[in-house]
Amino acid sequence: MNIFLKNIKTLVFVTTLNLICLVALNAFAQDVTKGVVKDQFGKPIVGARIDAGNPKYPIISNAKGEFTLTDKDIDTVRISKSGYLPFKQAANTIKDYNALVLQTEQNFDGNILLPWNTTTTKKYYAGSINTITGNEMSRYHNLNNSNSLAGSMAGLITVQGSDEPGYDGSALYIRGTSTYNFSGISTYVDNVPLTFSQLDPLEIDQISILKDATANGTYGITGANKALIVTTKRGVAYQNKINFYSQFGFIKPNAPQNYLGAKDYMTLYNEAAVNDGLPIRFTPTQIAAYDDPNRNMDQYPDVDWYKELIKTEAVQQKYNLTFSGGSNAVRYFVLLGYAKQGGLFKYGDVPEKLYQFNSNNSFDRYNFRTNIDFAITPSLTASVDLGGRLENQKSPGAGSSGTNGIWLNLSRYPSGLFPMIYSNGNIGGNSQYARNPYGIITNTGYTNIATRNLLGTTRINQNFNKLVQGLSATAAFSYYNSYNNIEGRTMDFASYELQSNGSYQKFGNDVSLAVRGRTASQDRLNIFWGKVDYQRTFGTKHELNANVGFNQSVNTKSGDDYPYATQGFFGRVFYNYNKKYVAEFNAGYNGSENLPKGDRYGFFPSLALGWIVSNEDFMQNAKIDLFKLRASYGILGNTDFGIGGDARARYLYLSNYETGSSYVFGNTPASAAGRREGQLGNENITWETNKIANIGLDFEFFKHSIGGSIDVFQERRNDILAYPSSISSIGGFTTKPTNVGIMENKGIDWDIYYQRKIGDLSFAVHALGSFVKNKITNMEEQIQPYSYLYRTGNPLGTPFGLTSIGFFKDQNDINNSPRQNFSNVKPGDIKYKDENNDGVIDVYDQVSLGNPNLPQLYYGASLDVAYKGFDMKVLFQGAGSRTVSILYAGTSGFSGGNKPTDFVLNRWTPATTATATSPRLSLGDNANNYQSSSFWTRDGSYLRLKTVELGYSLPQSLVSKVKLANARFFVSSFNLYTWSDLPSNLDPEFIGAGLGSYPRTKSFNLGFNVEF
Repeated sequence: MNIFLKNIKTLVFVTTLNLICLVALNAFAQDVTKGVVKDQFGKPIVGARIDAGNPKYPIISNAKGEFTLTDKDIDTVRISKSGYLPFKQAANTIKDYNALVLQTEQNFDGNILLPWNTTTTKKYYAGSINTITGNEMSRYHNLNNSNSLAGSMAGLITVQGSDEPGYDGSALYIRGTSTYNFSGISTYVDNVPLTFSQLDPLEIDQISILKDATANGTYGITGANKALIVTTKRGVAYQNKINFYSQFGFIKPNAPQNYLGAKDYMTLYNEAAVNDGLPIRFTPTQIAAYDDPNRNMDQYPDVDWYKELIKTEAVQQKYNLTFSGGSNAVRYFVLLGYAKQGGLFKYGDVPEKLYQFNSNNSFDRYNFRTNIDFAITPSLTASVDLGGRLENQKSPGAGSSGTNGIWLNLSRYPSGLFPMIYSNGNIGGNSQYARNPYGIITNTGYTNIATRNLLGTTRINQNFNKLVQGLSATAAFSYYNSYNNIEGRTMDFASYELQSNGSYQKFGNDVSLAVRGRTASQDRLNIFWGKVDYQRTFGTKHELNANVGFNQSVNTKSGDDYPYATQGFFGRVFYNYNKKYVAEFNAGYNGSENLPKGDRYGFFPSLALGWIVSNEDFMQNAKIDLFKLRASYGILGNTDFGIGGDARARYLYLSNYETGSSYVFGNTPASAAGRREGQLGNENITWETNKIANIGLDFEFFKHSIGGSIDVFQERRNDILAYPSSISSIGGFTTKPTNVGIMENKGIDWDIYYQRKIGDLSFAVHALGSFVKNKITNMEEQIQPYSYLYRTGNPLGTPFGLTSIGFFKDQNDINNSPRQNFSNVKPGDIKYKDENNDGVIDVYDQVSLGNPNLPQLYYGASLDVAYKGFDMKVLFQGAGSRTVSILYAGTSGFSGGNKPTDFVLNRWTPATTATATSPRLSLGDNANNYQSSSFWTRDGSYLRLKTVELGYSLPQSLVSKVKLANARFFVSSFNLYTWSDLPSNLDPEFIGAGLGSYPRTKSFNLGFNVEF
């Protein structure tokens, strides 16, 4: 037994010793290398991502910047961290605790993406461009990308109208406008002329606005209105990532107008009737009944329509999953996304009980994208991109273009004439107000607009370095299809008014639910482009980049017999001498089918020069990091004329015939439609020509802590279409417009920042904006008897009207004043200035009343702060030097069947002659008081707290335990508060918000995103 126990102990000892040796040998067999990631100041970088093309990676540097490599079969280590330049190094050169230094990425270190897959370094670019990344845009948490650009890009002006889900995009202007016809900018997604507003921001790599002739030069005949280009994300070799993004929140409508309650409405209605010499409508007994809280609500209603029908909030949500990475052979980026925004109407669920549908408005969107790059051979690469969206917009069945009718009725229907619903279930209404908004929401069915968008692109690139170093060729073909289907169910309702005898008078009829007729349309776009590139560095001082290419676009719109087409050649030559002097020449030679044969093509050149002064020997100063001067000049064209309501106003060079008077023929007289000669064609029509000059300055000082760009520019647009006033109608014919118009546009834009890092605290303050002023030099106006009547010489959109000089005090004041013939004038009506002193107030007394509605001053200011794992972003956006009119339903009293707001409480009466701020009340339209005049114009300046976001990223020591690269939580708000001098909750950006249109909303979101 003792021998047995002794043998067992020996065996255990030997086995244990062998295991220890095996573990030790295994440990020594591994190539364990430890590195440290630091910045250029020697401070460790936490959260850096180390990729090595191995499934065990990525790994993340810890709080000391340390990381460990345990695999001996890796070749190259790649390190990335937001805010730093990418870093790579051969794995076998990394020694234990070797410091791998990441250089901070400065604002001018990044690349700019130009048209036709051209890339350049911002530091050496001589044109004028501003950029924003999709990751930056995603922090604004908007479903519509155009709304995320407000106050974020110098030179870009955004104006948002309605906030209705699916219809909430902003109009975009780059450096204002320089034509009085169609002035919309061009937008391109991966070189395809498409809208970008409903792309998911997480599929966007970069958005650039092209502001001068050099940046837009290769677009030539389509470049005059300037362009916004979007480049989508692509995979990066050996940086395999999976990201999940989640956002949930709600939107809240801004406060409505302060509409008067039933008692005040009736009292003021009677006052207006007396002012007009009419009998009162509401008896004192009726008005006094509203003092009784237990009154009969069928007889004495007091409906707060907004409160009754509008929710205090609606849900919005968004989710994304992305995959990216690959190897040198295959790289990929894949995105899947879903977003939904609910509507603000109550009672949308009423039809569900009977008809199984919800009539509330809503918007759903599904996004997908796959961008794949292949290396077929070492010199031949190919890309296949596929992106698309499925969108569904639902609204009550009142129409197919949103819910404006409901909002209009909400702003017009009085509170005391009838209840929303009588106690017996009848829907309230009367002969004047028969379309009760409750009935529209619950009893008109629904409309569903389904849109399917698909864009596919195939691209191939051949490198010819073996033949000629630096030579390559690229060709691409894209196909886009958009299918739009409108369908739904229809029904209708009757409204009722309670009569004095207890009966009900009926208005309209109930109509049973029926299938709505389906309407479908489909647009198709084919685009081909190809180019040859030559990129070469000669010695250490000479860098040359050049390309020449061809592009063709054919856009076939539904219901249009002829496609829209452009084609032509483009070219770019860039030269950099000794990293001090740069020159760039761009040109487009292209044409449009919208011009006559033989005159469809034009040549549009541009030239830019740059001087990096800070690279000169005499400027070597530790406090000056960058000082660059640049200038450009060029010519661009436009054939999207946009006159007569048609964005393209096609084939103006052709004469045409149109439907004329009817004629009677035959023994048995019968009428037949006739034809007549229409407008004579303009065979000499040509493109608008925009000559643009730009001078700019880029700078960074004090170790990149202060920097920015400042640009001044001037444009002159010739050959704008206008109808010639010099051709008399006595000739019996009319002509199509001719190229006689001229406009000038000039201004300045700036983008300045200050950034610092102090220990764990980093912050950046950003201020950007533009001031732009245009002038109409010639628009072929009719001859006017007085110089002040001409629009020529004024900025485009300058409001014109009469000059208000107070209210008429009494009949004697009226008798001794110039005659105002708009309507019967009484004391308390607005009194106007007689500009021409002819004793009559009429259209010849209209003068300019201020600035255009489109802001001349537009700006943004932001603060970004980060401390350890916490981060915060605050963005303000504002506009100034603009004039708006507050003449709308809520300020015009009872005119046009409107209901008054508190705006009329300080109206003119004999007792308020000295203090009144609004004219006397009237039941009629009172054309005198509601003329366009200075009485209704206001300063439209505003400042909006656009975005506030607070975020927290979990410590790397925690997320690394669950194999995550990053995890971040956030809360945010959008459109939080607005400052302006306008009355009664008016939205200064869009006066119509909530007044015949969806109201302005604010949003609150919380969410998280994780990276694997």
